[in-house]
Amino acid sequence: MTTEQKIQAAYERINQLQILVRHWKASQASSKSIALELIQGVVSEDYETEVA
Repeated sequence: MTTEQKIQAAYERINQLQILVRHWKASQASSKSIALELIQGVVSEDYETEVA
């Protein structure tokens, strides 16, 4: 595995962990609307990353 591949794999793992943390936060949210806002934030961030 090249250094560039290792870097890319690390970025992907970081993204996965960020999504997991947001999921946990959403599951702990006090209301469904707050959970939905957290989840929508994940979707828009992932989409922006893929577009860029």
